[in-house]
Amino acid sequence: MLLGLPEFEFQSCGSVADAVALLSRHGEDARLLAGGTDLLILMKHRRAVPRTLIYIKRIPGLDHISGDAGGGLRIGGLVTARDLVEAPADGEALAILAGTAAKLGTTQIRNLGTIGGNLANASPSAEFAPALLTMDASVTCVGPGGERVIPLDEFFLEPGKSALARDEILTEIVAPPLPAGAKGIYFKHSLREMDVAMAAAAVLVALDGDECREIRIALGAVAPTPGRAPAAEAVLRGKRIDAALLDEVARVAASEAAPIDDIRAFADTRREAVRIMVRRGLAATIARARENHR
Repeated sequence: MLLGLPEFEFQSCGSVADAVALLSRHGEDARLLAGGTDLLILMKHRRAVPRTLIYIKRIPGLDHISGDAGGGLRIGGLVTARDLVEAPADGEALAILAGTAAKLGTTQIRNLGTIGGNLANASPSAEFAPALLTMDASVTCVGPGGERVIPLDEFFLEPGKSALARDEILTEIVAPPLPAGAKGIYFKHSLREMDVAMAAAAVLVALDGDECREIRIALGAVAPTPGRAPAAEAVLRGKRIDAALLDEVARVAASEAAPIDDIRAFADTRREAVRIMVRRGLAATIARARENHR
């Protein structure tokens, strides 16, 4: 059965300031529209019924992908998943995000869906969240009071709710330089790669010989919000790497997950998926880091 959209007023804006002004004017009745891959579905099912849609896709300057002077990465909020997949290879951080973007939905969704929308939607299974959490990324938001920066590990508050105020727009994602020699990867577990993740994990590792100099593990779709697995990280950080230790890291990461049973998967299935993905991620990133070291 085809589902129609509820009635709404459409407003297009050409600047961040215009978008903020429209959000302030229309208040709770307004929502921003960029790719619409999440919002329009919510509207069709009447889970969101905004009276005004503010179209921001034409705002210039929010579709950049660039490195900064210190070796970090800056990504505009309107950059699409396709943009990231097709971006020229330029460093490990961008390679991680390109690999993540390639796992997001279908070709049509990647063509439309933006990284800013993916994060602002605050879904527990947001594709980009785990990878960006391992990068210690932050988001830049602009509202009536000006610009503010929110660390990504403080951005997700609960399912569907972020620290983004109703009258703010997410304009940029900023990732600082990765640790020297770091390698990262993102995995998700789903029935089909195009489907929403039942469980997801990102791993980033930097080595000093056979010792783990830095380890970051982030999980998605297995708790009310995406987040790091600090206990698992502590098991490996500063230690000499061996297979038994990696097995323990994966086990601890699974124990840090707090999944639920729902229509897509049982909680125990999700925990086991986390264990497997973290173990695979450790093996893959350590192998690449060792090759890079040689």
